[in-house]
Amino acid sequence: MNALFAVTLNTINETLRNHVVYVVLLFVVALIVLSVSFGDWSVFARIQVIEDFGLATMSISGLLLAVFIGVGLLGSEMSNKTLYHVLTRPVPRYQFIVGKYLGLLSVLALNYVVMTLFFVATLTLLGGRITMALLSAVLCIGVEMAVIVSAAMFFSSFTSTVLSAMFSVAFYVAGHLNDLISVHIASQQWTMFPVVLKTLYYALPNLEHFNVRDTVVYNLALPGGYAPLVLAYGLAYVTLFLVLSCIVFNKKDL
Repeated sequence: MNALFAVTLNTINETLRNHVVYVVLLFVVALIVLSVSFGDWSVFARIQVIEDFGLATMSISGLLLAVFIGVGLLGSEMSNKTLYHVLTRPVPRYQFIVGKYLGLLSVLALNYVVMTLFFVATLTLLGGRITMALLSAVLCIGVEMAVIVSAAMFFSSFTSTVLSAMFSVAFYVAGHLNDLISVHIASQQWTMFPVVLKTLYYALPNLEHFNVRDTVVYNLALPGGYAPLVLAYGLAYVTLFLVLSCIVFNKKDL
C-alpha cells in the first residue's frame, strides 16, 4: 500500500506540472463563457443553450485530457527510463498501474470540480436553476471521464502513444454511436453483418448512458435510481480496463 500511495502521489505531482491540464481547463472555461453569447443567437432560451453546450464541453474535456495526458503516462515513463528505477524496487506492476490511474484521476477530478463550479456559477448568475437532473448529468460525465481515462491507460499499456491516442478517440466516438448500432440491429438493416454488429454492440461500452443532456435541457425527470446504475456501470468498465491493463503490463518485457 505504501508503494501504491507513492506512485499515486508521484503521478499527481507529475500531472500537475503538465501545462496541458491548465490549457484544457482554460479552453473549457472559455467555451462556457462563449456559450452565453450563443444563447443570444439561438431560438431557444439562453439557459438551455448554456446547459447543453456547457455539459457537452465538459464531456469533450474528458476525452482531451485522456488523449493528451493519459495515453502518455506509461510512454513517458519508459522513454525517460524512470519506469525502470521504480520497478527495480519492490513495487508490484499492478500497483504501478493502479497508482498511475488513481494519480491521474485525482488531478482530473480536481480539474473537473473547477469546471463544474464555474459552470454552476455561470448558470446561477444568469438565472438558471441547479436541479437534481443537472447534478446527475455532471456526475454521469465525471464517471464517463473515469472510463475514458481507464481505457486510455489500457491502450497505452500495449501500444505507442500515437496509436493509444487514436484508439482513445475511436473508443469515445464508437461508444457514443453504440445506440445507432442497436437501432440498425432492431430495424434489421445491414443484414450482411448481423454478427459483427451484435459483437460491437455488446463489446463496446455505451457511453450514451452517461449523456443525459436532453433530460436537463428539456426539464425532464430521470428514471428512479438512474445515477447509481450509471455509477455502477462505469465502475464495472473502469475495473475491467484496469484489470486488463495490469495483465498486459505484467506480461510486458521491459
